[in-house]
Amino acid sequence: MLNSLPAPLRKAIVSRWFPGVLLTLTLGTLYWLSAVTRVGGGDWGQFQTFGYMGGIAHPPGYPLIIGSTYLATRVIRFAEPAHVANIVGATYAVAAGVALFYLGWLLTQSRVAALLATVVFVTGYSIWAEAAQVGFVSVQTLLVFLLIAALSAYDDRPSRFRLLAVAFATGLSLTNHGISIFMLPATAVFVASRRFPGIARPGVLARAAAAFTLGLTPWLHVLRGLVVPVPIDRPENLTRLGLIDLRRQVIDRSLAKESQSIASDQFLESGRQKLIAEWPSFTHDTLREYGWVWIAPALLGWLILARQRPRLAAWIALTGAATLWFSLVTPPLLNSDRYFSVIYALLAVCLAVTIGWAAHAARQLADTYAPERMKIAALAISLILLVAAGLRIHQQLTGPARINVVRLRENAEEQAEIGLGIVRHMEPGGVYFTNWTSSWYTRYARHVLGVDRGLRIETVDYGSMGFARANQVLASGRRLYLQRSTPEYEAAFDLEKRAGVFYEVLPRT
Repeated sequence: MLNSLPAPLRKAIVSRWFPGVLLTLTLGTLYWLSAVTRVGGGDWGQFQTFGYMGGIAHPPGYPLIIGSTYLATRVIRFAEPAHVANIVGATYAVAAGVALFYLGWLLTQSRVAALLATVVFVTGYSIWAEAAQVGFVSVQTLLVFLLIAALSAYDDRPSRFRLLAVAFATGLSLTNHGISIFMLPATAVFVASRRFPGIARPGVLARAAAAFTLGLTPWLHVLRGLVVPVPIDRPENLTRLGLIDLRRQVIDRSLAKESQSIASDQFLESGRQKLIAEWPSFTHDTLREYGWVWIAPALLGWLILARQRPRLAAWIALTGAATLWFSLVTPPLLNSDRYFSVIYALLAVCLAVTIGWAAHAARQLADTYAPERMKIAALAISLILLVAAGLRIHQQLTGPARINVVRLRENAEEQAEIGLGIVRHMEPGGVYFTNWTSSWYTRYARHVLGVDRGLRIETVDYGSMGFARANQVLASGRRLYLQRSTPEYEAAFDLEKRAGVFYEVLPRT
């Protein structure tokens, strides 16, 4: 079929699109086979459950994830909804890897450099693990790569069409996690510093605003959640969207307006303490993701980028600094290691720049001092880089990264069966107190798998396990079950272990 096409078109397809197709199939094989087949806990379980039911996730709502998962579970009906949801997450991870490859190719004009940077990124410990279950990390890295690609193309030759691409990518970036807000100021500075004739015309600005709005269309999925609420107890089933969690978590709490004002020195002290607490986690996770052998060239890549594309380097620096501030310094946020994925994505881009620069420099040296051996030298460099990619793949696919994904699958299998067993062993009409992270195993069994039995599943604090409400539930005549026992419960009630994994609370006789 290709032979029937004109030679220039055939050459373009083979040289430009064939590598992307091959990479898509390779990453698809890796990520789709790695996808967890059962429901998970925490954000994963929430996305899998609400993705099927069409609900609204916790702020900021994650409309792109929930909406695409809802559509996929309606189209693919031969597999368990949680597995379909995780296939959606894996597909976003595949798209992120392919986007990074073409972005690296755009920045370096080297397919080998782009490929090696992509291999290092997609086989990372947490990137691979997050790709195995539907979550915001794979989507976030994809959106970062798409926005950088749009900005790079606009930087090369600013035009109306490329401005619209930047506007659309910016709007789309706001359909995932609230951390995308931090990319807005850097993008605005970028576009303002790279103007083209007519950019300020009302027609151009109106089209840019329309493209930005078009990128926001996944938020339309939220309307369904508002009109058709899903039957899950608050606070998981939000009937109104508390839109950007940044306002509540960063502004309100950081400026300490919840109960009383806090002096600036106390605010700085709390930020310093959080930085001390979170910095070891950040350094450990980043080294585990890449190692100095890849981090050092990536840092050098930013310096090279600052010389070649200063606006893009400034965008990366501003976005990275804002992400680190949000993750490491802002006092109210805890367990922010998953936000580091933005840093991993930025490092991957800079890594591609370094590898491309080194390959180009080597070719120039070969051309200068031994023109007749240029092709041999370029081939040798390419082979060395490909061997490095192979070593990286072997290291990750046989080491802790693979073990981590296998454990995720095994843990989900075990917890899904436990959740299903808990729901089946409870008396109809009972009330189950559980923490938020673990509640999704039982909620999924009840609402998605249909093991209802009139149960009521409530999220409580893991420390107290809702002890203050225990008498109220028992007085209503309903049976009360606990995820775990506590000294308070043991002192006030009789606890009987059921199915070996949960407890029934009985009045003391």
